[in-house]
Amino acid sequence: MKKLFIFTLFAVTFAACKKNQSITSPPAQGNKMTGKWIITSVTVIPRDSTGTALNSGTLYTEPSYYYFQFNSDNSWVQNLAPDPQSGIGESGSYILHADTSFTLINVNLPSSPEECKIVALTSSSFVFSHQKATLFNGVTPGYLEYLFELKK
Repeated sequence: MKKLFIFTLFAVTFAACKKNQSITSPPAQGNKMTGKWIITSVTVIPRDSTGTALNSGTLYTEPSYYYFQFNSDNSWVQNLAPDPQSGIGESGSYILHADTSFTLINVNLPSSPEECKIVALTSSSFVFSHQKATLFNGVTPGYLEYLFELKK
């Protein structure tokens, strides 16, 4: 009886193991950024070399066909034309850094990634910013902060 029990235990254990088990990753679930976001406005804020705002900035209201599409495979597309098939826009990949920031990598400028800060992110509203170095009047160093306001 003891031998029968050991044999049964061995047979069950052996049967549970398959030689050709394949490990599949679960389907991509995305993140809070995933989806199509309409760009409602962009505010450009000039900042001095210390990061202090020089003024409250200039608000630019964008056409309703401007959008970002963030995909669950970490790719993105930015459309800036009434016809999305026109090729006027940008695309690439992104890396999400927790819920506070992300990096946009443009397929046409892979050596110049854009570091972006998440200001606010809900299921219907997304605000992020990034800065670019500039020279005011061609001589004074500073930054231009771009504040993107998006909605679903």
